[in-house]
Amino acid sequence: MDKPKKTVQQRPKRPDNVIPFRLDAAFFFERALRHLDRRDLKSSLKYFRKAVEYEPDNPVHHCNLAGVLSELGRFEESNEILRTILEDIDSSMSECYFYMANNFANLGEYDLAEEYADLYLQCEPKGEFVQDAEEMLEILIEDFGGGEVLRKRREEQLTEQTDQDKARKLLEAGKFMEASVHLQNIIHEFPNATAPKNNLSLAYYYLGQMDQAVALSEEVLENDPSNIHAICNLAVYFQHLGKQDRLKTIIAQLRKLYPLNFDHTYKLATTMGILGEHASAYHLFKQLVHFTDRSEISLLHCVAAAAANLGNLKAARKYWQEIKQLDRHSEVAEYYLNKLEEFEKAPESAVLTVSYQYHIPFHEQFRRIQQYLQENKIDSWQQDPFIRSSLFWALKHGDVETKLQVIHIFAWMGGQEIEQVLREFIQTSEELASLKLFAVYVLRHIGAQGICEVRINDRLETFQIQLLPLRHKAWKTNVHNIVLCALEMLRDHLPQWQYERVLERVFYVWNRYLETVQDSPPRINKIPAWAAGLVYASLSDLPEFHSKSDVARMFDVSVASVTRIANSIFDCTQ
Repeated sequence: MDKPKKTVQQRPKRPDNVIPFRLDAAFFFERALRHLDRRDLKSSLKYFRKAVEYEPDNPVHHCNLAGVLSELGRFEESNEILRTILEDIDSSMSECYFYMANNFANLGEYDLAEEYADLYLQCEPKGEFVQDAEEMLEILIEDFGGGEVLRKRREEQLTEQTDQDKARKLLEAGKFMEASVHLQNIIHEFPNATAPKNNLSLAYYYLGQMDQAVALSEEVLENDPSNIHAICNLAVYFQHLGKQDRLKTIIAQLRKLYPLNFDHTYKLATTMGILGEHASAYHLFKQLVHFTDRSEISLLHCVAAAAANLGNLKAARKYWQEIKQLDRHSEVAEYYLNKLEEFEKAPESAVLTVSYQYHIPFHEQFRRIQQYLQENKIDSWQQDPFIRSSLFWALKHGDVETKLQVIHIFAWMGGQEIEQVLREFIQTSEELASLKLFAVYVLRHIGAQGICEVRINDRLETFQIQLLPLRHKAWKTNVHNIVLCALEMLRDHLPQWQYERVLERVFYVWNRYLETVQDSPPRINKIPAWAAGLVYASLSDLPEFHSKSDVARMFDVSVASVTRIANSIFDCTQ
């Protein structure tokens, strides 16, 4: 006889203060852990299976299930689950290779155990189980023979890892051009290695070479569709390029990821923050803080930044105060604590946006750099990788005035990488001729030598760049100050469209003049007089430009000085 069905009227009304009992993956996960602590493996297995049923895309539940099966001696079943994780759910969970190696060792399949332990070390050279995996390999090789191929492969891996460490240090130091060359060499030697491709993609991104950055990340994902670093990098690139449809698809994919590895979780959290997914970033960063030493200052800053971006100012203040105690020599925490105070006094419509980078924001750094330059102070900012990457980025994507300022800063920084960046910049067809001519001048100023090709109006013109003799070092400084004085005065007295137009003439004349007189430079007494002479010599033939007396008045110098200096420039450039 069928059991009678209950009607709606038969169901008792639930009191308002009763919380409904919910069965979800978290419930079964907690139950499984409780039984696991009691060594009740069969019950733990049952509840982990239920957790998998409720969240089949969560690799953590599958991994726990595989672990219990291994504890029960069901090694083949455990490996089937681990293989499913890698093939169908999350190929980045490299620890599965280590668990499989253990299972194969217990099954007596030592060759496979050796292969999978080695696979783990290839994927996670700094992973949680590296020491255990290396000890396993030593035992397998010493007690069960073989290992010659493995030894050779391990030597290659050591070489590759050393090269990658060097590349990583170059990226961290902001030497993106040098890092890209080094990474290209690594990829040539190890074409199947994924990490150097991801790092090279980032180097391209920092240099503003977006097409190359995107193409390389897509190449990685063709061979490894679940590679977290490549997915995260591509999401950031698409956000910058404004490709919203592709970005939405990737964000949906990122929300489903549950990485167990610290580096993968950190990468995912940072990316979600950059993408504006601050709630996800906050959750992931807090999770990392619980499992690491609280002296990880950059991690604490990320939690504070996520909290601030979510409007949780109390939590943000707590973390920045903690950072202030840990990092007493840094201004970062103090800067953001002050920003919190300013924000709390601001109108309700104000929005607080905090970068996840543990740095004072670039616009503030830029302002300070300009102040240092005005005061002739050269500080540690020159080697700061965040500032260097921001300057390279601004040179690619800033407006005309920003690019002028960046090229001016490069004149003070100097160095081989700056020279390489400027040489590439002056061959870019879409940049203004005036900016490229200024870059040519800066190349000369920082001591570049040899042939320098500069593309002007779709034609390639060649300039000979020679290092000025050291005995003219003081003159070199005066030459730069003349340019700055001329630019500043023109910017203040001309509308933007006219300012951008006359820059090309000024830099062209100045470059021609420097080429002529660099072996016997003239004596420079008054910077404003020389700046006025340069401006008049460059622009006097423009019908709409000022008279000689107007230029003299603009720079507060005599007409005679303007005439004398302009004539000397005319004589060398006609």
